[in-house]
Amino acid sequence: MKYYKITGIVFLIMSGLIYTLERGFSLISTSIVKAGFYAGTMSGEVPTIEASGIFNNFFVLIFLIIGVAFVVYGFKSQ
Repeated sequence: MKYYKITGIVFLIMSGLIYTLERGFSLISTSIVKAGFYAGTMSGEVPTIEASGIFNNFFVLIFLIIGVAFVVYGFKSQ
């Protein structure tokens, strides 16, 4: 059915959007810490920049699984 394909694609797009936003914000926030280190307000070891992975956010994984399941069901029910 067309409904399941569209819903699956929406879930896949939302999963990708949430993942992209989360990864971007985590890179920006850790870069601010690194910039503070280089400005001289921190001492010790240079902080490492850690981007969030795809399995760190529960909603990204759930939306991805639901989206793939809906798209597969939409094509199989045709």
